[in-house]
Amino acid sequence: MKKLFIALLFALATGATASAQYTTVRTNVLGLATGTVNVGVDVAVADKWSVDVSGYWNLISTERLQFNVLVGTVAVRRWRFEPHVGLFYGIHATAAKYKVGNTGRRYYGWTGGAGASVGYCWMLSRRWNFSLEGGLGVFYMRDTLWHPDSSSLEDILFAALQTGHTRPLENRSRFFVFILKKNLSYEGIIVF
Repeated sequence: MKKLFIALLFALATGATASAQYTTVRTNVLGLATGTVNVGVDVAVADKWSVDVSGYWNLISTERLQFNVLVGTVAVRRWRFEPHVGLFYGIHATAAKYKVGNTGRRYYGWTGGAGASVGYCWMLSRRWNFSLEGGLGVFYMRDTLWHPDSSSLEDILFAALQTGHTRPLENRSRFFVFILKKNLSYEGIIVF
């Protein structure tokens, strides 16, 4: 998965060129506020089109709260006038692996989906942008719900394999509509 992500970033950075092509590297301020390390790269590929690749990683884990999340998003954006300035519309695909919950319930699984977004990007200076983006997506989620007690998830799974008894575990699959894009980003522009 890492090799595919690196190859995609390399292809985007060295691939098709547009006149006055430039790239933005961004971080989502709302994500940083939740303790999520995140970075995004948006590459202009045509006069009014760009491709965005973003990653989010959160490893918060305490005795009462667990929020381990790894998310990757790929988006195509259509800009109204030119890339990285003004109004844009986008479609995106997202995949995530997670282990989240509190002392009463924990969910361990993955999700994948696609959606659409709209946003606006303001030029702060020649090399700095500020953007706001929001969107909805439809997702398929597959996870295991377990009720933590003195046992860890790994201990429960090991016991289930030996005895065939999986009472504390509930396997779940579902589709849902979710507000996916909530970006308030600060961007630096790199001109090629």
